[in-house]
Amino acid sequence: MVGSRICKPGENKLIIEYKGLVNYQECRDEMIALVKSSPKIHHIWVVEHPPVFTIGISEKNIEEDLSKNPPVIKTDRGGKITFHAPGQIVIYFILNLKEVSFKPTSLTSTILNSTSDTLWSFGLEHQINLEDPGIYINNKKLASIGMRIKNHISYHGLSINFETDLKTFNSINPCGLDVEACNLIDYIDIDKQELLKKLLQGFKKVIN
Repeated sequence: MVGSRICKPGENKLIIEYKGLVNYQECRDEMIALVKSSPKIHHIWVVEHPPVFTIGISEKNIEEDLSKNPPVIKTDRGGKITFHAPGQIVIYFILNLKEVSFKPTSLTSTILNSTSDTLWSFGLEHQINLEDPGIYINNKKLASIGMRIKNHISYHGLSINFETDLKTFNSINPCGLDVEACNLIDYIDIDKQELLKKLLQGFKKVIN
């Protein structure tokens, strides 16, 4: 489903796109351009990125360095430093918050609660942490979230470590915390596409 779009006739409030493996900077630029267009329709993008560290606005000690491998890129999302690589599910939420039932201040908790409900449906024991936003298993970080809102439009999103490069990820403090990252596949036997299907079903319910 790489590069595919789902938007059924009569259901034009939400467009879901599977973009496949996408360069982070190109994806970010496309997302910001979409935000600037003030979309009336909600957009969810499902992507993976080549290896890259990204820095949120709360990170004060690490500078952008595009010459490194992986590169370190500054962003305007919330949070500190995190890592993206193939095998990690990244879901971006470009939502018109005037058209949702929840308050903008509940955006992060709404996405995390929906994600948590899906993970519980697969029998995965875990915890939500709203102070250092994400989902944890035995104090290891499985999922991270960093959002931004501009002119009532949300952007950036959620990343879930499915089966990604933990050695590089754990070379930093994930999200600026003294914790290690973990992979979902190490805890439950789960099909990636089935997980995505249920995640997106949950997100559609809370958005629409």
